[in-house]
Amino acid sequence: MLPLPPLPEPLPELRLGPSVNGEHLLIGGQKLRSSWSWQGSTPGRPQQLWLPLDLLESQLGFRRSEGKLEWFGRRRPLADIPQITLGDEVGLEVAEWLWTTGVNLRRNGTVLELTLPGARLQKLRRGKGKTADRLVLDLDAPLLVQRLGDDLHLGLHLNRAQRHTLARLGLRPQLHRHGVVLQGQATRLKTLSLAQPWRLVLDGVKPGTSATARPQTLHSPAIAAWLRRGLVLERRRLKVGVKPLELVRAGGDLPAIGLGLRPLTMAKSQTGLQFLPQLAQPAGAVVAVNGGFFNRIVQVPLGALRLNNRWLSGPILNRGVIAWSNSRKLHFGRLRLQQTLWSNSGGRHRIDQLNSGYVQRGLSRYTRDWGPVYRPLSGQEEALLIRDGVVKNLLNNDLLKRGVVLPDKADLLVARGGATLPAKPGDRVRISSGSRSGLDQPQNVLGGGPLLLKNGRIVLNGRAEGFSPDFLALAAPRTVVGQGRGGTWLLTLRGIGGSESGAGPTLLETALAAKQLGLRDALNLDGGSSTTVVAGGRTVMTGRGGTPRIHNGIGLVPL
Repeated sequence: MLPLPPLPEPLPELRLGPSVNGEHLLIGGQKLRSSWSWQGSTPGRPQQLWLPLDLLESQLGFRRSEGKLEWFGRRRPLADIPQITLGDEVGLEVAEWLWTTGVNLRRNGTVLELTLPGARLQKLRRGKGKTADRLVLDLDAPLLVQRLGDDLHLGLHLNRAQRHTLARLGLRPQLHRHGVVLQGQATRLKTLSLAQPWRLVLDGVKPGTSATARPQTLHSPAIAAWLRRGLVLERRRLKVGVKPLELVRAGGDLPAIGLGLRPLTMAKSQTGLQFLPQLAQPAGAVVAVNGGFFNRIVQVPLGALRLNNRWLSGPILNRGVIAWSNSRKLHFGRLRLQQTLWSNSGGRHRIDQLNSGYVQRGLSRYTRDWGPVYRPLSGQEEALLIRDGVVKNLLNNDLLKRGVVLPDKADLLVARGGATLPAKPGDRVRISSGSRSGLDQPQNVLGGGPLLLKNGRIVLNGRAEGFSPDFLALAAPRTVVGQGRGGTWLLTLRGIGGSESGAGPTLLETALAAKQLGLRDALNLDGGSSTTVVAGGRTVMTGRGGTPRIHNGIGLVPL
């Protein structure tokens, strides 16, 4: 018998160092509250560092484009970046990306500090023609780009002549010990960072339209007339048990004031995110808060959104909603939309979702209200295009990837996860839709969850609405819509102080706070870093310091 060859040397085992998690950060001198996770024991050089995607965008200057994340000349497909759940946020692993760009990483207990030395401005260049509203800053190093409230903070050192040039362009530069602040520009300017050489591109620079320097107070001349008519807009503190909370609330007897409630969303497509002021301004919202849940990675809604009898996004998982028509009385409850397709062969088939970013095995239906084009939301899909009750086309995955135009008064029936399409080209079909609760009938619907109060009783049951145990246990900033004592109310709540108290209320504490404020009915909306209040066009409160992009909101608009 021939001797067996020797076994190869085993590969060296990659062992990760200890893991440290925290809730506090110091970025560019700004104290922020957000979850992070550090893996490794080497000071300043973690093996892995997980940070929320929203934080990377709002506090470092990362930008998303065509499914890729880019920052100072480096682009990576989002799908290729490892992801985890950090509290209520999507966390990405970015350790190597940060320290190779020059970010200093330091961990002091449960506080994570991120700093860049700062950059000096070498030259300013204006665009021409179609890029006339573009300003290119040539730099000697990378810098931090932070959106805080309405202001854009840049880790940039300027001389006097450079500050005057920016002032002439309407950017209102103010010196800050960590750089410069462009007042009122956080939601006005798009930014793009480049390398070789280092550059920062500002898009949306329009001389003569400078933002007015404004303190971050609730009241402003823009809403003074509404306050005289009875609108309540206040910031105050309250306690739930021993936990101190900061409350911002807006509302009152809306019909008497001359205001109504309106969902706020993008006009042409339900794919994408915007800052809340960008959603509020076209609708003329006097006050606005963020709305329902959404997928931050693929930027699509996760829950009910109905505007003027159009389902822009259908309900999911029997979650809590508010529904109202011109009568302006709000109806609170849980909504499950039941959709059925009937074919001429006698088949009856359940349709699970309508215009939804919630991806599961089964059949989903998309209409023109989703947007002009449908592109797949999962790996393998096939679809039927239905017009005038007749199946016109069978579309395979390759055709869907190219993008399918959604015609008016047509349905695209998408099968996912190996589900079978219920008909073939040429078949006649009929689609019915309804709900047992009747909450699908009012003109406007906005979903969130969980439902907190109904008829004065706490009805919190997150498991029945498909929320995970981890989500239900979180303490976080909250956004709530409710009605009760004094009328209709938009509320935001966040924690005060450090450690556990500063995290914000739990869902039960949120329900107790709503009851304490005299609400009879209340629905939790998206929260965490999404929590935002805009009043008179100004951002007056955010959940975790940064200025987030969101999918939709809800506002008080003139009748």
